[in-house]
Amino acid sequence: MRFFGVIGSAVLQVAFCVVCCVVLLMGNVAAAGARSLDSAGQARMAYICALADMAVYDSDLNEAVRQEMGKLGWQFKDYRNADNRAHTTFYTLENTAADENCRETLVVIPGTEKLKDVEVDLRFGKVLFGGRTPQEFRQFAEVEKVDANQPMVHQGFNDYTMTAFFTPDGEGVMGADRLKGFIDEEGEHLYLTGHSLGGAVATLLAARLISMGVEPDRLSVFTFGAPTVGNTAFAEEQGYRIDLSRYTMGGDVVKNALQALKADYVHFGTEYRWQKNENSHKYNHAIEGYLDAAIRNYYDEVLQGDLSLAGLAARKPELLAEAGSAEGAAKVRLPWRRSFDEGRVYIAPVAIDVPEYIANDSAYMKVVAGDILMSQFSRIRVDESFALPDAAEETLFAACRRAEENGCDRVAMVSITGRADKENPKLYRLMTSVAVYSTTGEQLMSTMTSNTTKEITPIEAVMYDMTRAADDIRAAQKQGILPE
Repeated sequence: MRFFGVIGSAVLQVAFCVVCCVVLLMGNVAAAGARSLDSAGQARMAYICALADMAVYDSDLNEAVRQEMGKLGWQFKDYRNADNRAHTTFYTLENTAADENCRETLVVIPGTEKLKDVEVDLRFGKVLFGGRTPQEFRQFAEVEKVDANQPMVHQGFNDYTMTAFFTPDGEGVMGADRLKGFIDEEGEHLYLTGHSLGGAVATLLAARLISMGVEPDRLSVFTFGAPTVGNTAFAEEQGYRIDLSRYTMGGDVVKNALQALKADYVHFGTEYRWQKNENSHKYNHAIEGYLDAAIRNYYDEVLQGDLSLAGLAARKPELLAEAGSAEGAAKVRLPWRRSFDEGRVYIAPVAIDVPEYIANDSAYMKVVAGDILMSQFSRIRVDESFALPDAAEETLFAACRRAEENGCDRVAMVSITGRADKENPKLYRLMTSVAVYSTTGEQLMSTMTSNTTKEITPIEAVMYDMTRAADDIRAAQKQGILPE
């Protein structure tokens, strides 16, 4: 999988491990160059795109995430361009470990973050849309007397698109030519995505690429909280060409802001309406809220209501041994304290104790934690057919016995606890502990991490904590303490 990201500014703390989880849980759903997504595949791409849109915002944490992804085999390259209309930077990000026949290419464009971006947003006037080359694009946009029935687009969004993708950079190469190379030379399908301003630019970029001769079925656009791009004529002209998935949030005013300010701005494409997680402290337009909704939507679609580790494991056949599924694993019952399958890890039920106010996120927190944990080991068993005792010693004893019954010689346990902040009762600190034991009860490794819900949602907080725990697991694997 490749990501093309444009740098921005917000909080992301979860990216590299989440990408790994999504890719492991469901493989590619479409061959290179073609797009055929069922509801689960659509949810998967929305999840990946929302994650990428959050990741490109600029912060020290995001830089750390990019470094971690580099350790996992991802290659970054950035392209910068600037003129009096806009200042842009975008990254190419390639996973060199991915199979060439199973790569997806994303172009990620940022939302508003810099003063120059605000200037772009405020250029409300429309310019004529037309042409088949960058030169013609500019010529059409400079036409002053335009019939209202002709296709027109937001001037600022057009300026941003032209600077980022249709103006030669310092190397004399246009960003659009770099993107077309992946389509023309490698036959790949291009996913264009963005949040807010970025979503509008992604839509306009698709229209421009199609005008230059790119086949429409080579492109898909995923936007989150994006404002309208053009007038009725533009929507009617491009609506049947562009495969556009618009994700909107209840209460997000940005998506319809231009209609309120200027006449004849019209949306098109397929709209997917989400509702903000009531446990989020961010405003309705924030990308953190969209990512949270994408995570929940993804697991809902993939697991079809079975939000359990067993449901996850059933969709990870490569992680299971000869039984081939969680259901088959549950049928394998080895006698107590007899033989074990060396290197197989028993994933115990996730224990969770959080305040009532955020308990509605418990199922998702458990699934996210289990998904990341399962992705760290090549051979696992999952069995949620029993409830762990409350007492810590009894819990460990029960889990070790269950592991042996399932033919495992290692036990991995996750515990999630939450406490309300004393000064702000709707702000929570979540603590996630991960421990791995031998079936005799010997602790092989343990780690505890914590985070607050001030900037991210409870689900994202657990995801970030598990990401850090995964680092400790990999370190123990390198030392030979844990199986890979």
